[in-house]
Amino acid sequence: MKNRAAIIESVDLISADVVGLAKIIFEFSELSYEEYKSAETLMDFLKGKGFSVESPAIEELPTSFIASYGSSGPRVAVMAEYDALPEIGHACGHNLICTTSIAAAVALKNSGAIDEAGGTVVVVGCPAEERGGAKRVLVEKGVFDDMSAALIIHPASMSTGFDISYALKTFSVEYFGKAAHAAADPAKGVNALDAVIQMFNGISAMRQQLPEKVRVHGIITNGGQSFNTIPDYSSAEIGIRALTMEEVDEVSEKFRRVVEAGALATGCEFLLKQTEQMEEVYVNVPIARLLDKNFESVGEETTPRTYEQGVGSTDVGSVTHVLPAIQGYIDITGGKDIPTHTKEFASCASSDYGYKAMLRAAKAMALTVYDLLSDQSVLKEAVDYFEERRKEF
Repeated sequence: MKNRAAIIESVDLISADVVGLAKIIFEFSELSYEEYKSAETLMDFLKGKGFSVESPAIEELPTSFIASYGSSGPRVAVMAEYDALPEIGHACGHNLICTTSIAAAVALKNSGAIDEAGGTVVVVGCPAEERGGAKRVLVEKGVFDDMSAALIIHPASMSTGFDISYALKTFSVEYFGKAAHAAADPAKGVNALDAVIQMFNGISAMRQQLPEKVRVHGIITNGGQSFNTIPDYSSAEIGIRALTMEEVDEVSEKFRRVVEAGALATGCEFLLKQTEQMEEVYVNVPIARLLDKNFESVGEETTPRTYEQGVGSTDVGSVTHVLPAIQGYIDITGGKDIPTHTKEFASCASSDYGYKAMLRAAKAMALTVYDLLSDQSVLKEAVDYFEERRKEF
């Protein structure tokens, strides 16, 4: 109990610094793969608090980093995200994600809880969640190989240790036609815009025969070069989501035939490439329950996670496929149903209520990491669940 109280007090003692850090990251609002100032600022903060920092975590991701404190024993990762969205900035609250994890890690160090429990807390700086799924690359390059468990807490309109997520694959589609004057010589052209429109019509028809809880959506990224020229090039970006990757793959094969049909109907050539992949989240139920318990211990009311609350995709899924891990949620809206990726949610991510919620999340996260490191039976339960029943939830 002494260490738990010291952890909570340690978060309070650094609260002003951490809130200031969150405000700085909010103002930077750097896009995926461009988070140089954000990463540098976060690393400087951790160095100043006595953490050993390695940057980049891998060469392929120059804005990634690893910061650690501790000794031999289990290593528990707290993941930090800090990329923003085009035009609307931190409308997913990643400025609060990174500061939640950093506040938790620093509190564990400052309170002496890590020294008492043994093991190491590791802050993994994870860029490009919004576009690119960089955690999958971090996993593939072995960054999480020596971790015993991992967790992250995402801003939302409710608080819970549990998650439901879509598996996701994104595709780029390009059609290649033949240009011609749209008024003088239209018969000599091969219309690439027609091909991409045929593809979207095909997607709309395909949706009638798709299973429940499957999503296919996208945008035209290039619809032509001039209104009076038959477009010789068009392109689109399409995302396919389902609750399992197996189902995503089945729908992706149907989608490939729709893309080909657009080319056949118009006489265009096409190029289809997969650009991104995010696995579904395997919720580690013992860790999720532990976070719920710790939420409640710091005065945060929890809510059961349901599909009806809305489901997105996250590259945290890749981490949950290789070790015991969770993505929890913290209510930054006061329970109001405000969707992420909106200007309204961005306002919540830089509000007094949002910052206070972030500090409560940091306390609950720090307590959860302490429980995992200080009690071997708790960590063993999480590992056993991962190895034996990881798809159960």
